[in-house]
Amino acid sequence: MASATRELLGLHTRELLRDRRYFFFVLVFPFGMAGIFLAIAKLMPSGEGAPDFEQIVVPMALYLSVTGAALTMTAGPLAAMRAKGTLRLLGTTPITRARLVLTHVPARLAIVVVQTVLVLALALALGLLDLSAVPALLGITLLGLAMFGGIGYLIGGRMSSPDAATNVATLVQLAALFMSGLTLPLWLFPKAVGTALSLLPSSFYADLMATQLPGGRPFHPVWLSVLVVACTTGVVAWLAVKTFKWDQGEE
Repeated sequence: MASATRELLGLHTRELLRDRRYFFFVLVFPFGMAGIFLAIAKLMPSGEGAPDFEQIVVPMALYLSVTGAALTMTAGPLAAMRAKGTLRLLGTTPITRARLVLTHVPARLAIVVVQTVLVLALALALGLLDLSAVPALLGITLLGLAMFGGIGYLIGGRMSSPDAATNVATLVQLAALFMSGLTLPLWLFPKAVGTALSLLPSSFYADLMATQLPGGRPFHPVWLSVLVVACTTGVVAWLAVKTFKWDQGEE
């Protein structure tokens, strides 16, 4: 079985590198968006009552790195393997659903680690981040990869169309981005709306980042945010394995 695991790790890595549609987009997108928001921050200095776009750059780049690999780069390629019949063939072997999913993770993890290190290095060089916050942000990034990765496998593990899976994953990514307080502070919304949005798991994850960034205004205590993100990860990972389909016609 160790040999089968190595073969699966190689299969998933090759599949990821060859699919340039997902690979290069996810690789470059966080840095492109960070550059745009950094330019906006320079052109529109923050004032009283106005969002500080410079504070948004680092958490947004980290968030897009995590969710790009966990959602877009996971759900679409997994659905493509099902559409091509690759998963149906693997389903006829002794390989379990859990082993298939676990061997799918390392290539995505490597990309997120590289992107995170680059984002943090650039943030330190530009004076956007304190060095003392780096270890905690690395841990928060990995925690987010686990939670959003579970959602990515839940989407890709059920859908048969790569395009539909990618669209759903992108919708989840953007909805979580704009409703978590990372780009639009929740205090800008009406109080009832802001309070409701603060209860989303993605908002608890954004809260963890806010605790490590200058000017961050978390809604919840750290222990509660860690607990919610960890519990959400456990639930979506369990659902992803239980509902995973090998074949398009499988129920």
